[in-house]
Amino acid sequence: MLILEIEYLQRVSYAAKYNRPDEPEWPPHPDRVFMALVDAWGTAGRSAAGADALRWLESQGPPEIAAPDANPRSRFKNFVPTSSNEAQGLGYLDAGNLLQITQSIVRKDRMFPAVVLPDDSPVVYMIWRDASPAAAVRDSLEALAGLVSHVGHSASLTRVHVTAKADVEPSYVAGKGSPACSILLRCPHPGRFETLVSEFSRAPSVMVPLWPSTAPTLRYGRPHAKPAEGAMCPGEEWVVLAAVGLVPILRAFPIVGKAMRDAIMSHAQKPVHKIISGHAPTGHPLEEPHLAILPMANVGWGNYSDGELLGVALVLPRTSAYGTLERRQLRSAVSRFLDSEQGAGVLRLGKSGTVSLRRSTAMTKKSLLADRYTGVDRTWASVTPVVLDKHPKKRHSAEDIVAEGCARAGLPRPSSVTISRHSSVPGAPPAFVNKNARVDWRPPKPGMFDSRFVCHAVLTFETDVRGPVLVGAGRYYGMGLFLPAKVIRE
Repeated sequence: MLILEIEYLQRVSYAAKYNRPDEPEWPPHPDRVFMALVDAWGTAGRSAAGADALRWLESQGPPEIAAPDANPRSRFKNFVPTSSNEAQGLGYLDAGNLLQITQSIVRKDRMFPAVVLPDDSPVVYMIWRDASPAAAVRDSLEALAGLVSHVGHSASLTRVHVTAKADVEPSYVAGKGSPACSILLRCPHPGRFETLVSEFSRAPSVMVPLWPSTAPTLRYGRPHAKPAEGAMCPGEEWVVLAAVGLVPILRAFPIVGKAMRDAIMSHAQKPVHKIISGHAPTGHPLEEPHLAILPMANVGWGNYSDGELLGVALVLPRTSAYGTLERRQLRSAVSRFLDSEQGAGVLRLGKSGTVSLRRSTAMTKKSLLADRYTGVDRTWASVTPVVLDKHPKKRHSAEDIVAEGCARAGLPRPSSVTISRHSSVPGAPPAFVNKNARVDWRPPKPGMFDSRFVCHAVLTFETDVRGPVLVGAGRYYGMGLFLPAKVIRE
């Protein structure tokens, strides 16, 4: 067994998520710790024994992680002075060029996301339970660990060493693709050490370059509490596009979803993968989960919610693993759609006008965060109405049909279903339950909702359920999208 103990000396971890630079990363990714060890190896003289120890470590597979729960620190902008190219060429500071250097310095805003650790346990353990390092390898790793001064940002001061403590209980374990594990962590892999050294040779300012290549992500989860999950990917794997300028009302989102799908289809490399198109090679609708296009709206914030459509999320099924053809095809299609010379990022909605989309990298609007829809809860409320695939009857109620829809979406059957014309989520538009109380939710195809029973619902499960929760016949066009009750503010 090999255990690395990482103590945060100031109880604060400054580290940003690799795909969301304005949000804190927690727990620390194993690859971040590995890069810190490589950095220590580079600054200590690049010994052959240290290189062999790091190659051995990267081949040991994903570690278990024991980490305390941490609270995100309040986010605020810092204005950091940066020297321009002119200032960098002025040489050492002296009386002759002091004014010139001062005038050339500019300040740029930066975010330093961080989490605060509890007073009694500011320690993280990386545990390779099945590892059996030779004495020379263990000694080399101990020496490198002692040289690590920080993990993440240089303000994250740490003390790292190889510990003999054997009674550490992990709080995160690798799930090897299990749908119950939806925490995505970057992990070192065979060849990672050589990759980092090669990248350093191209940018030798520090041992590990400022923006090294991203290691593949693996799914982690809690070892004891494994909530049930549906068929769609967790939030960190969503592709979120922010709407710019005038946008249609949320009730028109099924039309937006259809236009988004058509844009992806037209820009995707041929032949289009069935997970992207939603159709089997025979042309029939695909029965297995496929690409879903969801609305990101200003809902669930109490009196501050107006239901405005703020963006679009593209979500693949959980079966779509890192590096698969459909994942690469989707991202390349999105890039072509956004960067094309004609109509870049513009969806044409027929007579309803257009909507412009852009990449949402440093997201400032919390309504654009996928994490809102991927939490864990036992009670979920619909943001967009559920479209029933059967018409209710006396012996087969709407509540029963919604419960069956949960099972088809890969979720457990809810213990309670409450339906209503109005949503329990502030800002969400009402549904229609019959022709006399109709609210115009515009279908992606003419007449698609005319013979359907549409309603809002509140689902209560006997066990914890992790989102996203998508239920009903129109779930791949944004209908039947639910929020966990704990994030809804009255």
